[in-house]
Amino acid sequence: MRAIVMREPGNADVLEMREVDRPAPADGELLVRVASSGVNRADLMQRMGRYPAPPGYPEHILGLEYAGTVEAIGQGVERFAVGHAVMGITGGGGYADFVVVPAVTAVSAPAALALLRVGALPEVFMTAFDAA
Repeated sequence: MRAIVMREPGNADVLEMREVDRPAPADGELLVRVASSGVNRADLMQRMGRYPAPPGYPEHILGLEYAGTVEAIGQGVERFAVGHAVMGITGGGGYADFVVVPAVTAVSAPAALALLRVGALPEVFMTAFDAA
């Protein structure tokens, strides 16, 4: 699959598109075909080496928010089906054709919006929702 990979911390010129292995969902996870991914301050800080990826998330593939369709489902996931439109926040990996996320962190994407636009919603929407 294609991914925007960070060679090393730095400015935007450290990002490049590469072919990388496609992830597979483990128990409780979703494999999402990414339609879009937002760019926010946390992504920029991570790219500059000032905001490390959480353990278990890719350190070299940025992208903390995503929108797309469920491609595959790990054991124990009952809330979503293949083809379901979802969005969410993740620890990294959103700047790729596919991202694996814990199913409990994904939410249904708003049906009224194209997935191309939805990728910029999760960070601001979920932060505002949690703050309310």
